[in-house]
Amino acid sequence: MKTKTSNLIKYLLKNYPHKSELSASRLTKMLYLSDWKNAIENSKQLTDAEWHFNHYGPYVDNFIKIAKSDNDINVTSAQTVFGGHKQQIELSKNYNGSIDITEPEKKILDFVIESTKRKNYEDFIKLVYSTYPIVSSSRYSDLNLVKMASEYKIILEKSSNK
Repeated sequence: MKTKTSNLIKYLLKNYPHKSELSASRLTKMLYLSDWKNAIENSKQLTDAEWHFNHYGPYVDNFIKIAKSDNDINVTSAQTVFGGHKQQIELSKNYNGSIDITEPEKKILDFVIESTKRKNYEDFIKLVYSTYPIVSSSRYSDLNLVKMASEYKIILEKSSNK
């Protein structure tokens, strides 16, 4: 099944330089960062996700379901460096299809890739947890990124006028 979100996932899978780091957790949080960045810049999310702040941070179950339902994406079980288990997500080995996203979407995803590719998992998680929706919300709450981006821009504006 090809959806806008599966195309966003494919773009990240194709262009992120450290393929072995693309677990379900990291991919989900990269999509969160993409939605957050787009909410700030364009007052809308890239995905139609309804974000929740659960015990693992910003989370949406649906991305992995979308990945599993797309024949061009493989989701496999792998072991973490600490001996735990993770879901590894990658493009099919012989995938050479087109990825249907717009230039503004590519710009947002490229920004997220560039901002995260040099971060180990711990530093990556610190970045995610430092975003306004997470620092200003309680665990187990819904995250309205568009509304929060509006609040965030007002806070930034007020602080720059001081």
